[in-house]
Amino acid sequence: MQTARIAALRNRMKENGLDGFIVTSKPNRYYLSGFTGTYGQVLITLDSQYVIADGRYFEQLKTQSPDFEVVDNQMRMNATLRRLIADHGFHRLGIETDEMNVTEYLSLTTDFSTTQLIPTQDWIESQRMIKDATEKATIQKAAAISDAAFKHILTYIQPGMTERQVANEIDSWGLRHGADAKAFETIVASGKRSALPHGHASNKVIENNDMIILDFGFEKDSYFSDITRTIALGQVDTELKHVYEITQAAQKAAIAASKEGVPLRDIDKTARDAISAAGFGDNFLHGTGHGLGLTVHEYPLLNQDSTEKLQKHMAYTVEPGIYLENHGGVRIEDDVWLNDDGQPELLTHAPEHLIEL
Repeated sequence: MQTARIAALRNRMKENGLDGFIVTSKPNRYYLSGFTGTYGQVLITLDSQYVIADGRYFEQLKTQSPDFEVVDNQMRMNATLRRLIADHGFHRLGIETDEMNVTEYLSLTTDFSTTQLIPTQDWIESQRMIKDATEKATIQKAAAISDAAFKHILTYIQPGMTERQVANEIDSWGLRHGADAKAFETIVASGKRSALPHGHASNKVIENNDMIILDFGFEKDSYFSDITRTIALGQVDTELKHVYEITQAAQKAAIAASKEGVPLRDIDKTARDAISAAGFGDNFLHGTGHGLGLTVHEYPLLNQDSTEKLQKHMAYTVEPGIYLENHGGVRIEDDVWLNDDGQPELLTHAPEHLIEL
């Protein structure tokens, strides 16, 4: 699996005249090498491959990255990279521009007049965009934990609890039931705060007749899920129920439009047109979705500027929303897989109808 991934990267290196590539991103290091350490670098050349790390990781590297030569950086990463560059005499060395920091860049541009650092963007991320069967199954495990956590929170949430209390219960329940970590800071936004697209849980007390956005996810074996459900605690007014119906219809339309070869911007347009036709276009404040995998928000995005087309075995979210300032909001999000037939398959299965507790 990793051999094929490295071969694909080497082919792209050859096409662009690179004789080396430094992998700085942690998920990209894992994707290519299997190394899960928090501190390290991967260097890929046209005929060799290295994990650059210190003694803390040597034992795990024997198991995780047996096909890589391990270079001891002795806690001096930049100096070790400079030595490897000098030893190989690279002419064109690829770097990840969104991942390498300024200190690292300046260190590698010193003393190497014959080595040119070539900026790249989303090279490995575009490989990661297409998931194999094992990756899909792992995302589905993470999604199942999210589904079960939602089912649990419906039996837990009560008027008088704070948003933070509910968020903590979602997180702790998932961790008690198989998750390795929460995916991000769990969002619980109730009442008027549900009009905040990223209304992180606060000390606001949840009250009867509040609309509540719950946006959360979990990590399982390095892969992520991401789900949003909007519920009502008691009865909410007619306008918010209407907004829920519009959001749900827009999401279903965008998922149904997800077919192999369809531009991602068209998926965004499908959701956006449905919401605009109902008169709430100005209240849809973000893109329709994003890639999902080794990071919870990964390449590509599903928005008006997306340039990719849907391909078989992509995993992504579809999450339209409508937000009415000082009133309330709705967002519904599911994780989607484009299957062997190029058709959308839901990975999350929590109920989507408006639940009024």
